[in-house]
Amino acid sequence: MISLELKIVNIKDEPLLSRKLVRASVEFEKSTPSYEEVTSSLSSSLKTDEKLIAIRHIYNSFGAKNAEIVAYVYADENKKLLIEPKLKENKEKKAKEAKKE
Repeated sequence: MISLELKIVNIKDEPLLSRKLVRASVEFEKSTPSYEEVTSSLSSSLKTDEKLIAIRHIYNSFGAKNAEIVAYVYADENKKLLIEPKLKENKEKKAKEAKKE
């Protein structure tokens, strides 16, 4: 795990979609942090469950040691599953799983 410092810049409530838009900035030492690392750091800062957070973007400039983050924090997991786009599964992964069965 790389060391990172997260600062929440803005939180905007979106009651129609029962979520909050969170804008944050993160400073890091080595490479840009992964979505999982940002999610865990954001959940500890906001004191919410990691399952309720969806990272939309991590913007950084080449060579810079900071990045801007856009994320959504949902009120419940059902709303997140309903609203967030589904991730496409890798075809190779499906083929390997089919061979195992």
